[in-house]
Amino acid sequence: MQHTPTPSFYLRRHAQVVQALILAGAALLLMQPVLLLRAGDWLDTAGMDSLLGVTSLPIDDAARWRAALVSLLPVGGGLFALWHLWRLFGEYGLGRVFGPTAQNALVRFAWAVLLLALLLPLARSLMSVALSMSNPPGQRYVAIGIAWFDCLHILFGAVLVAIARVMAEARRLADDNAGFV
Repeated sequence: MQHTPTPSFYLRRHAQVVQALILAGAALLLMQPVLLLRAGDWLDTAGMDSLLGVTSLPIDDAARWRAALVSLLPVGGGLFALWHLWRLFGEYGLGRVFGPTAQNALVRFAWAVLLLALLLPLARSLMSVALSMSNPPGQRYVAIGIAWFDCLHILFGAVLVAIARVMAEARRLADDNAGFV
């Protein structure tokens, strides 16, 4: 029979706050394709053109739809990561910090963050193609770039994967030691 500790008030409260932030993040992620469909002249003024890897260009309806479809790649990856983060903090809120479900959620979240960090530069390149495909010949392009925050996200993902592996090994050692007592 496994004992489940009662989580402290602070751990429960922290888990609830993080889960609320996850819901807000998921809502913002789901808005991205919709905003790209509604994109117009505000794309340039909001600075989104440089973030997406495109320069000022006219955007027609077909380009908006292509951009919204391309945005589903990082949106899907982000929702996958947020789902596992939700599961992790759900377990934390119940006091099962070192349980197998929490461990599994941490590992999957860590890998999702790392893979998403690698996917984002590709998605931005695909976005430039999607937005410039309707341009006349000679004005279509692929923008390929890696920014400092891409490298930071990759390092963050690698650190999370390492922490998840260390915690998995610590849990395995604790289970082995518990068998000897």
